[in-house]
Amino acid sequence: MGARTDVLADLLRDRLAADGYALLQLDEPLPTSDFIAVGRRVGEPMPETDAAVLPYVEQGIMLNLVAAAGKTPDASLQPFATNFLTLHTEGSTRRPEEQPRYIVLMCCEPGNSTSARTVLVPMTEVLRRLSPQDAELLARVRYRAFEGAPPLLRDVRGTPVFSFRDFHTRSLEWLLDGSDDEADEVGPALRRLLYAMYAPDGARAVEWRRGMLVAIDNHRYFHGRTAGDGRVPETPRHLKRLRLLER
Repeated sequence: MGARTDVLADLLRDRLAADGYALLQLDEPLPTSDFIAVGRRVGEPMPETDAAVLPYVEQGIMLNLVAAAGKTPDASLQPFATNFLTLHTEGSTRRPEEQPRYIVLMCCEPGNSTSARTVLVPMTEVLRRLSPQDAELLARVRYRAFEGAPPLLRDVRGTPVFSFRDFHTRSLEWLLDGSDDEADEVGPALRRLLYAMYAPDGARAVEWRRGMLVAIDNHRYFHGRTAGDGRVPETPRHLKRLRLLER
């Protein structure tokens, strides 16, 4: 399988470089060892260290996302539930060097016809909907509670990159770099950012099929998930996930 994993990794990297995401349909899901081998050629796998997900982790780096929990308000279980997941960038509360560059997902079981879909929203479209004034302000706003978290909008080698999660009903505590005279403008700018993220134009929905392989550039796309029908399915959806640091 070495030659095949090399070819698959090259295809993913080419599409990621060109489009910011990649989708390949395989006849069957890869064995775990081959899936990890593909990931290692794309980037450096990040260890899964959250205690809540460790029972679902293989080899310390690959997470089995099995949607068997039904609806739950428990944030640590939501990746395994049928809830919707708000749009976000992966690891937005972490220091920039600790945030994954790529997320690679493989479908082992798509679930039933009412299973959730993964949604991708290009950052370029979100930025286009914001005024230059809002973009400049958001580049000076960061999370208050997470030391080392970058601004919500930053420049990475000449490319604007968002680092942001829609916290839904939870409060977003923020800090503003620079003059406090603009503090009253942050709330409205955040609301306009959320509006821009959820505007329907430009969003892409992934309807999972067995053997589908999807990679997402965390510097170019927000991602989230639509809600399933809320019931625990007889055959739950099962995705395998790797989070990769850029080499």
